[in-house]
This record gives sequence, C-alpha cells and structure tokens, in this order.
Amino acid sequence: MKQLKKILIPFFVCAYALTGCNKWLDVKPEDKFIEDEVFQTPQGFIDGLNGIYLKLGADNLYGSELTLQVPDLLAQYYYMSSTHDLGIQALTNFNYDEAGPKNRISAIWTNLYVNITNINKFLENIETYGSVLDEQSKAIMSGEAHALRAYLYFDLVRMFAPAYTVAPEAATIPYYEHTGYESAPYSTTKEVISNVLDDLQLAEQLLQTSDPALTMTKVDQTTGTIDYGKKPYLQARNYHLNYYAVKGLQARVLLYADQKTEALAAAETIIQNKSKFPWVQSTDISDPSTVNRIYSTEVLFAFENRNLYGIYNNLYNPALADNTILTAGTSPSFLNAIFDNWPNDYRYSLNWQVAGGKSYNVFLKYQDLSNTSAPNYRYTIAGLRLSEIFLIAAECETDPNKSLAYLNEIRTHRNCQVLAEYADATLDIMKEYRREFYGEGQLWYYYKRTNTASILSATSNAQKTITTTQYTFPLPLVETEPR
Repeated sequence: MKQLKKILIPFFVCAYALTGCNKWLDVKPEDKFIEDEVFQTPQGFIDGLNGIYLKLGADNLYGSELTLQVPDLLAQYYYMSSTHDLGIQALTNFNYDEAGPKNRISAIWTNLYVNITNINKFLENIETYGSVLDEQSKAIMSGEAHALRAYLYFDLVRMFAPAYTVAPEAATIPYYEHTGYESAPYSTTKEVISNVLDDLQLAEQLLQTSDPALTMTKVDQTTGTIDYGKKPYLQARNYHLNYYAVKGLQARVLLYADQKTEALAAAETIIQNKSKFPWVQSTDISDPSTVNRIYSTEVLFAFENRNLYGIYNNLYNPALADNTILTAGTSPSFLNAIFDNWPNDYRYSLNWQVAGGKSYNVFLKYQDLSNTSAPNYRYTIAGLRLSEIFLIAAECETDPNKSLAYLNEIRTHRNCQVLAEYADATLDIMKEYRREFYGEGQLWYYYKRTNTASILSATSNAQKTITTTQYTFPLPLVETEPR
C-alpha cells in the first residue's frame, strides 16, 4: 500500500506562505537555520517533495475543491434544488460576486500561490543544497518540481484568465519563478503559457534519462505491497509527475494554446507507450469489494487524499438529504442524455446506481471499498488520464479516420459501441468529455477552451446559456487593491 508521510516543514508551510497573493510574510532568522538543517541530507528533499504533493492533494485543492467540486458544479453536472446551499446555487449560476463563490475563488487563488511559493523554494534549495543528492534523484526531483509549477500556473490561467483563443494578451496572472518580497507584474496569458511550456520542456529533459517509469512494463502498482526503500519517489510513479504525465500535460497545454500539431505530437508519445497505462479490464471491475472505479491503471498522474471518503460522505453519500446530496437529479433523464441511453457504459453502470434508500441514482465513484486491504488505488483522484490523451489526439488529428479510431478506442474500453463514422466530430468528442470526467474537474475547462455557448444542465435537463466572461473568475479583492 502506498504511503505518504504527513510531514510539515516550517518554511514550506508557514514562512513562505502568502498574506495576500503578492505580499510575502517576513522570513525569520530561525527559518534559515531550519532550512540549512533540513537539506543537509537526501531525506530532507524526500520529505520536502512529499510535502508538496500532500498539500496539493488536500481538500482545499486537488483532493476535492478543484476536482470533485468547483469545476464540476460550474459544468452543470449536479442537480440544484431551490433549497440547496445558496452559495453552491450561486456558483452554478456563475454569480461570482456573491459571498459564497467569492470566498471560494479567493481561497483557490491564495492556495495555488502558496503552493507555487513552496515549489519555488524547493527548486531554490535544490540549487543551493542539491549536491547531497545523487544525479538521478536530483534530476527526478527537479523535473517533478518544474512540472508541478507548470501544472499550477496552467490551472490559474484556465480559471482566472480569458480563454487563450479569446484573449491571449489579457494580463491577469502574476508570474513568480523565485521567492522574494517584490510583487510581480501581471503577465499575459500568452506569456504564462510560454513559461509553463518552458517548465515542461525542462522537466521532460530531466526525466527522460532518469525516470524509472520509462522502463516499467506497467506504471500503476495496482495491488500488492510496495517496497519504497530509501528512495520512495522511485515507486508509485503515477502519483508523481512522471515523464509520461509531463508529456500528457504538454498535450493539454498545447491544445489549450491552439497548437494542435504540437499537441498531437505530445499525445502520440504516450499513445505509442499506452501499454504502460493499460485500459481497465472487466476483471478489474467485476468484484464489488475491489471495483476499480478510478480506472487507476489508466492514470498518468494522480493525487492522493486520505480524507477522500470523508469528502464522499459530505457530498455524495445516499444518507444525505435530497437538498444536500450532489446527484444528477431525481429522474434518470439527465444521465440518459449524457450517456445516450446506454446504461451498459461502464461510466454509467459502475458509478451511478440506485442505492442507500434513495429512489434515484447516486454517484459512487468515490465510495470506499469494502475490501480495504488489497488495492493500492484507494484515496485516489485522477489528475491526468490516458483517455484525455486519446481525446486530445482525436481532436487534433486532421485525418478523420485516424481521429475516429482514437475516439473509438475509448468507447471500446468503456463497453460502448464503436461509431462507424462521425455524426459531428466536435459534438462526438464533447460527449466523451462529458461521460469521462465526472468528479475530476476537466469538463468545465473543455467548455471554456472551446467557448461553448450553452451547457447541458442537470438542474433543468436543458441547455444553460453561458457568456464568454462567465468562463473567467474575477481576481480576488486583495489582488485588485493598489499594487
């Protein structure tokens, strides 16, 4: 079973936290002493990198808020009654200036920048103290840190800047690559994307000669005991931003920047090595006690949140009241529309069932397993998966036959009939995004990237109009004060 030690390094979590976005806390002299002591051994770097991943997988970031909750609420995945929480209703109606959404958006901004600061400090310490690391360890840690910084800045762009195809010169994101006291100027979306791609290129270069994922037959260590040894970061590589995850993130970013030829090339690198991330098989999902609803074998990069099942109980548990639970509605109409009236789709039959006394389908993707000893995929939330790579390839491929083949490979492995031809390529690809990413936060960004004018809503089971400006979060008040 994979384990992440819950460490707390003072300068990561406290001394370099943010009071606003750009106003750093003063660094006390003892923090420098602690820093010198921590990074005198490789273990200090192991704990530091581990701490970054733990913070990113917490409830307030990718362990819930930026995967299960905010983007999926915006994507209209969940039914809202008039008696649901008013803040959640406001969010699903894109009323970002109301108190509930405003506070959530401000917290997302701050938490992402806090973790960017942690990553920047980690990279600075590799430069200062990295001589205690062997060559492979230094390359892996530096590569992962650069990729993590790219991951966070890209999501800041996707949330707080207009879509790239709408306004690439919009300047809304302060970009920091070092820790310090000075406020950074606002960078344009085009500039931030360029920096993100630079980080990913450097990460690729560092990892392509050092990452053990390159020689693994299968990257996901699905069952069995994992021997972490003295270098735990060499194991469970899909819980780290490994080489293939970096290539996948490149494909995601390049498509967002409308560089489809380059995005396809990055995606094809993974597709050529897809056996390392094998599609889920019927045997993986046939035993209810160990059902792999996460499709962990297909995950290129995942977050781990040890509070995941507490989150499930607060959001999806069928014991919740009707005006609290997040569901697709009290009738099957919305799910039937999403899944084209095909209940045998694994994403429907496994993840949506009438259970727990409810008369309607409830979401089970993140329900804990009854057999908790065998699988290593408990507590897992996908950050990047193989199916997204195939969807990117399908969208970017100019040959319609090859494009359709990419889409049909996903459909085949989700127990769906293959399409003989596209009815409408854009619509068919969008439908797969809707089916694939429930509880993972990616559909909203697809809608934004493509500037979709209306979204199918679980509340009305009809199209909900959305404007271009509603795809972009307003900057938090602390960021709009005089700089």
